Amino acid sequence: MPLLNTEGYFSIDFKELEHILTTQSIKLFILCNPHNPTGRMWTNKELTKLAELIEKHDLWVISDEIHCDLIRQNKKHIPLGKIMPHYNKLITCMSASKTFNMAGLMLSNIIIRNAELRKEFIARDKTINFINPLSYEAHKAAYEHGKPWLDELKAYLDENFAFVKNFLNSELPKLKITIPESTYLAWVDLNPYLPPNTDVSALFANAGVLLEGGDGLFVDNADNFIRLNLAMPRSIIQEGLKRIVATINNQ
Repeated sequence: MPLLNTEGYFSIDFKELEHILTTQSIKLFILCNPHNPTGRMWTNKELTKLAELIEKHDLWVISDEIHCDLIRQNKKHIPLGKIMPHYNKLITCMSASKTFNMAGLMLSNIIIRNAELRKEFIARDKTINFINPLSYEAHKAAYEHGKPWLDELKAYLDENFAFVKNFLNSELPKLKITIPESTYLAWVDLNPYLPPNTDVSALFANAGVLLEGGDGLFVDNADNFIRLNLAMPRSIIQEGLKRIVATINNQ
């Protein structure tokens, strides 16, 4: 379901969500918390309202919280499980893979409250009890000893986001740039500068910048949006932004 976009700030369309849940046979609700690609961290008020709808319509809910550790400094993640402490149809998915760049080790934490579903999941998942010991120890080390590194990463990322916002505001003033509350990904709307249905990935690849974006990446409401990975040295980001701006100016 598309989010509401107010000057680059995204929010949940609760009126539309209520309509969908009332008029369609919905059994499963998938929540992205924090949200990818917008970077929104849902507030206590928003999550409480979602919880009320979930309980009202007796939905199974999967809460994807894989970005919960990669948030801006002085922000605090609110798990849906904290809002719904006794709801038995909640599944929470997390991993250290995004935060500590360990996706290749292929380990995740899937928290299933419902005992019967948990039993069925274990019976069906072929990886149960066959976890790579290196993956296990790496994730354990990240959770137990990675906080100082993560604090430094978050500080550097915050500066990267500020740099990108200032650069694009200066070079492409029609853009509405909002620094996301979480993730290492900037979600940038280039519609003020590009014609509709531009193949943004191909456009910037030809300029030497590999990025993701457009409706081919995020369903059908991301025309001319690009997603920029800012988890890299600022000098590389600066060069990439220069190429993006030059490409747009040459349109």
